[in-house]
Amino acid sequence: MEYIKSLIADDRIMKLPFYIELAGITYPDPGYEIKREKSDIYVLEYVMEGSGIVRVNDETFYPQAGDVYLLPKGAFHHYSASKKTPYKKIWINVDGDLCEHLIQVFGLSGKYLYKDINIGYLFEEFLSLCEQQDLDIADIYEQCTVIFFRILQKLSMHHKDIRDYNACALKAKKYCDNHIYSQITAADAAAHVCLSVSQLNRLFKKDFKTTVYAYILNNKINAAKSLLCGTAMSVGEIACLLKFTDEHYFSNIFKKKTGMTPTAFRQK
Repeated sequence: MEYIKSLIADDRIMKLPFYIELAGITYPDPGYEIKREKSDIYVLEYVMEGSGIVRVNDETFYPQAGDVYLLPKGAFHHYSASKKTPYKKIWINVDGDLCEHLIQVFGLSGKYLYKDINIGYLFEEFLSLCEQQDLDIADIYEQCTVIFFRILQKLSMHHKDIRDYNACALKAKKYCDNHIYSQITAADAAAHVCLSVSQLNRLFKKDFKTTVYAYILNNKINAAKSLLCGTAMSVGEIACLLKFTDEHYFSNIFKKKTGMTPTAFRQK
């Protein structure tokens, strides 16, 4: 099953260098499969859970939760869900000269799979904008263009740095990324990689310039921002979903990190 959002564009939009064809969410389905002999779009997908199989031209890879794949225009695309653990993914299909230009500028040409990269919130922001009925379509495109740029920027930075990361630090990072909506601690992440908190923090600071606790908290704040902007959930409901002790504590933490209360952030 899929949730699909299509934007109906007028002549103004069709002339822009960045064009959104579709955006949406694919829910777990072992029979899910897409095949394009020569794609006329660029495809960006973030795997939220589960796993799948992707083939681009003659290359095959196996994305899992936390991974992003970028499929180029003009290439053979064939991707499907794993039969045992079918994936849930959020995706965008785009086109335009700007796509090709940015992919080249960021050095992403010929690179398709990006492992363990926590940018699902950017895909959620993109889809939420596509769903806005009170915005002019030109405004939606303007803001989505910025998010598309940010996604490619994150992929580029990740691609350059990933080879130098410590394996335990990466594994702990993925654990944190996969448990944003769980009540986890730095000790839980350390136990997951069989290290003490102090040992893991040393590795984490070296690779990611922050402590494990700060990283977990930052993930939750980023998720809260997406929920505040893209849903009608109350502040209390968001605090509960993200496993904060209570709404008051969540609001204090949010203000400390962003400089404004959750309510003020939503209104802005």
